Amino acid sequence: MNRKFLLLIVIVVIALIVGGIFAALYFGTYNTIVSLEASADAQWAQVEQELQRRYDLIPNVVNSAKLYIEYEGSVLEEITSLRSQWAAASQTGDVDSINNATGELESSLSSMIVVFEDYPELEASQIVEDMMVELEGTENRISTERMRYNEAVRDYNVAIKAFPGTFWASGWGFESKAYFEAKVGAEDPPQVPG
Repeated sequence: MNRKFLLLIVIVVIALIVGGIFAALYFGTYNTIVSLEASADAQWAQVEQELQRRYDLIPNVVNSAKLYIEYEGSVLEEITSLRSQWAAASQTGDVDSINNATGELESSLSSMIVVFEDYPELEASQIVEDMMVELEGTENRISTERMRYNEAVRDYNVAIKAFPGTFWASGWGFESKAYFEAKVGAEDPPQVPG
């Protein structure tokens, strides 16, 4: 009887150890995925914050430019229109719509920067120059935040697709997140009207 009791204790101890390891792995994986998802969401919020900063800055740049030059209104009107499109896309929360509107706006902003550089009297204006520096800084911040967002999404997506997360992630309701991608054609330099 002593031998059977000892065997039963060994089996119970082994079962407890295996169960403990499984529970630690299960809950540890869940907590890691939750943390990575929260990081990706926080990074997306940073992207949106910088996009909003740009959205708020554009009227100041455009109004300052209007004070110093009478420019064919096409670029300025287009930027204002694209700004409105970005605002509408931002309200939907759809990453693809935001990505498309952002790409179009960036292309127009690049054109505007090149055109501003072609007008020496506009460059000489300290107000416009300061606004352009601010706008360029904002564009750099947006680029940095997009990169950080994509890194957070990569880490999250790897966690739900790699062992052991792959076993449970879909059952917990975790789905892959989309990367922030450049708009098709973004690799081409903007065409400046001339």
